[in-house]
Amino acid sequence: MSKNILVFSGGIAGLTVAHELINKGFNVTVVEKDNILGGMARSRRETNNIPSEHSWRGYAPFYNNAFDIMKQILLNNNLTASAGSLLEQSSNTVYENLSTPIKFFLMRDISASYDMILNWNDYLCVSYYLLKYLCTDQRRNEYYKIKLMDIFKNKLSDDGYRFLVDFMCGPGYGMEKKDASYAHYFKILSIFIQNQSIYKNNHKCTQNMSCKNYISQANEKWHVMNQPTSEAWFDPWYIYLKDKGVKFLMNSELKKFNIENNEIKSCIVNNQIMYADEYILCINPFNAEKVFLNSTMTNLYNQHNLLNKNTVSRQVAFRLGFNKNIKFPKDNMAFIFPDSEFNITLYPQELFWKDIKLDNDGKIKSLWSGTILELYRNSTIFNKPGYQLTKDELMQEIIYQIIRSHSLQKLIFDNNQFYLTKDDIYYKEIWYEWNTNPETKELEQDNKKWVTNIYNEDYRPNYNTEYKNLYIGGSHAKTSIIVWSMEGAVESGKILSNIILKKYNKPLTYL
Repeated sequence: MSKNILVFSGGIAGLTVAHELINKGFNVTVVEKDNILGGMARSRRETNNIPSEHSWRGYAPFYNNAFDIMKQILLNNNLTASAGSLLEQSSNTVYENLSTPIKFFLMRDISASYDMILNWNDYLCVSYYLLKYLCTDQRRNEYYKIKLMDIFKNKLSDDGYRFLVDFMCGPGYGMEKKDASYAHYFKILSIFIQNQSIYKNNHKCTQNMSCKNYISQANEKWHVMNQPTSEAWFDPWYIYLKDKGVKFLMNSELKKFNIENNEIKSCIVNNQIMYADEYILCINPFNAEKVFLNSTMTNLYNQHNLLNKNTVSRQVAFRLGFNKNIKFPKDNMAFIFPDSEFNITLYPQELFWKDIKLDNDGKIKSLWSGTILELYRNSTIFNKPGYQLTKDELMQEIIYQIIRSHSLQKLIFDNNQFYLTKDDIYYKEIWYEWNTNPETKELEQDNKKWVTNIYNEDYRPNYNTEYKNLYIGGSHAKTSIIVWSMEGAVESGKILSNIILKKYNKPLTYL
C-alpha cells in the first residue's frame, strides 16, 4: 500500500519533496497557507497586471540541484497562471526560461564610471582569508561567529569593499552585511571556485530570436528568469505535480501536531484534523516556532526560538515603472548602488522579458525591480532608519537614492540623451506584505524572512526529529550550500526525500 505524505509548505523545499516522492509512488498532499505557490520566491500580478515579486531572483551557475529540477518540468505553450490543466506541451523545460548571464554595473554617487576595479591588495586579502577558512577545520565553527565586516575592515580598496562586501554579501549571497559571518561568506566563495572545473551545463536559449545557445559554467555570472518567477517556474511545476497526482490544499495553515508515544498521530490544519504516515515540515522557521509552541514540542520550540533570534531579514523589494523608453548599452544589465544608504540593487526587467507585457495599457515602458539590502540604515531625506518610515516615505527615499547617482545618470544620458527625473516615474510599488506595525510603528513584513548570520548556525535543525514520522526541511536547515537560498531549498527537499525513500527501501534521488 502507498504511504500518505503530508508536506507543509508550497515553497521550493516543499515542492521539491512532492516532486521526488510522487515520482516514487507515494501519495503526496501539499498544504500551503497562501493562495499561491513558491514561498518567498513567488511573483504575482498587481493592479493593471503589473508584475511584482518578493525580491528579484538571481540563479547562480552552481545551482546544480535547482537546475536538475527545472530540467524535469516541461513547459506548456499555452500555460497561464490559472490554467490548471495541460493544454499544449512542448519539449522545452523550465530550465530554458533562464536568461543569458547578467552583467552587473556599479553605480557610484559621485563619480560617473561603472566598472568595478579591484587592486592586487584586494585579491591578496581575499585569497588569504579564503585559504585560512579552507585550511582550518578545527576552528571553522568559530568563524561562523566572526563578522565579515570586522575581517575586511580597513583592508580593502573602496571599490574592493563595494564589490566584495556591499555587493557579494548582500545581493550576491542574500545576507545582511552588518551580521554576515566570515564562514558563511567564504564557504560560498569556495563553492564558486571549486565548481569551476567540474560544473558545466548546456543551455538551450529560447529568450528571443537573437539569443544563442550557450554553456553555463561556475565562473560565469548569475541569471534571472525571462518572465515573472511564478509564470516561469511555479505555474508549470504546479501543472506537472498535479498531473502526476499531487493534491494541493491552498489557503490551509498548519496549527498544531497531535502527539502520542513520540509519534505524530494527526495534525490540525485550519480547523480540520488530518492524518498521514509521514509529516514533512518545510514552512518558514518563524511559523514553525509557533506550531511547536502550540503543540507543546518543547525541544523543537526552544531550538527554533534560538534559531530565529536576531535573524529577521529586512530586505524590501520595490518596483519603479517609467513612462518613457530607456535604452541601455547591453541587454543583460543589472545595477548595484553601494553608495546608497540602503545598498540598493535593481535590474530593468524588460531587458530580460522579451515577450512579457509590463502592464495592460502599455503605459509602462521600462519596469525596474529592486531590493533594499540595508533598511536599518538612516534615510537621507527623513533622517531616521528606513524601517521607521512609512511606505510612502520609503519610496521617496528609494527614488532619491537612485536618481542622485552620477554613474546612473551618465549611463542614461549617454544612451538616451536625457537625464532621469522623478517625473518620469509612472508606477511605484513596494511588495504588498510590507506594512507599518500599529504597535511598534515600524515597517514589518507579514511573512518574516529568515537570514543566515552570526547568530544562528549552531541552531539550524537536522532533518530527523525526536518524533519518528516528523521531518524538518527548508534552506534554514543544514545544507552544503549553507546560506538561505533557492539552491539550499531544493537541496533540502532532496535530502528529505532521500530520508523517506531510504526508510521505505526505494531508490534514492540524485543529489
